[in-house]
Amino acid sequence: MAVATTAAYVQTGIMGIGFDTDESIARSSDESAVYPNLVDELVNQKLITTHSYSLWLDDLNSDSGTVLFGGYDTDKYSGDLGVLQIQPDAQSGNITSMTVAWTSLSLTDPTSGTTTLTDDSFAEPAVLDSGTSLCRVPTNLYNQLANFSGVIDDPTYGALVACNLSSYTGTLNFGFGGTGGPSISVPFNELAVPTVDENNNPLTFQDGSAACTFGLVPVDQGGDILFGDTFLRSAYVVYDLDNLQIGIAPTNFNSTTSNIQVIGASDTVVGGGTSVASGATAKQTNTAIAAPGIAKTGTVTSLETKAPAATFGAISGIRTDAGATGSATKAPATATGSAATATATKSAASITAPAFEITVMFMMGGSFFLMLLGGVFIVFA
Repeated sequence: MAVATTAAYVQTGIMGIGFDTDESIARSSDESAVYPNLVDELVNQKLITTHSYSLWLDDLNSDSGTVLFGGYDTDKYSGDLGVLQIQPDAQSGNITSMTVAWTSLSLTDPTSGTTTLTDDSFAEPAVLDSGTSLCRVPTNLYNQLANFSGVIDDPTYGALVACNLSSYTGTLNFGFGGTGGPSISVPFNELAVPTVDENNNPLTFQDGSAACTFGLVPVDQGGDILFGDTFLRSAYVVYDLDNLQIGIAPTNFNSTTSNIQVIGASDTVVGGGTSVASGATAKQTNTAIAAPGIAKTGTVTSLETKAPAATFGAISGIRTDAGATGSATKAPATATGSAATATATKSAASITAPAFEITVMFMMGGSFFLMLLGGVFIVFA
């Protein structure tokens, strides 16, 4: 083990805790070289009982969240966990990623009510991917939502939106698993992601108002639909790799209490979920899911002014702006985190291991450290 004391800027990376079938080496000629990842080692060392973990990112303004290995926390979500079957790859038939059947999208406006943006036959594979900062959605849906939100397509910065979008109290509602399946409502204030220029100054439009990165990006037909952090902040997600299930429920933002439940080896429904959505399936079409790289830097030489359509359906648009000034570095499409602490108690083989929690601190440009009490201390400065 080595400890770094100094380092030049290194783009935040991704720690893989998914299926070994998605390891890069598993797609090489030497499939026997597949290695045990962190979750495998936690089970092998009897720190947890099952290959499972839960994710709670909290809201956009929070500086911390938790990854709980081997269990789930009932104080971090509301209602019941809806249970979804993880979907197989269409080509190989194997399970390679955290893909679920996404079956509806609607928009709720506090004045106009709810408008459904998908038809009854809609079913698309969507990867619940914490390694992606934003959400990749089909282009036709993106265009409607971008027009509604007053997005500016800037040639340097990409999709920008007025940061005061966060004051709008509407929601995007994502449904999964067909009729009766779980639904996650994402507030629009989670879709206006603050961004800064290369001097770490907030990006602004020409009128001086704050500019934010829009939390959605378009993907063409056949591309991978990835629900990244701008979606996951509004959800509590339990990944059960043993039973090939995902439990999902609306998050309890800013929860300050915990009620941790261990997922035991005999549990057949992830997280004690009471509802199982099995009425819809959707197969992913690509075998290699990769987080898109969207980091951009540079100085603006031209600004595109866009006057988006004001309405779609029965919903009125929010705002139109004229462009942005300054230069900016967008958040890379990787999982973010700069500090983590964890405690764990070893158990005998015959005893159900406790859940193993890591509190992840999110800091821009700070240090990252992971401390496992019991003799292992890793620092990346």
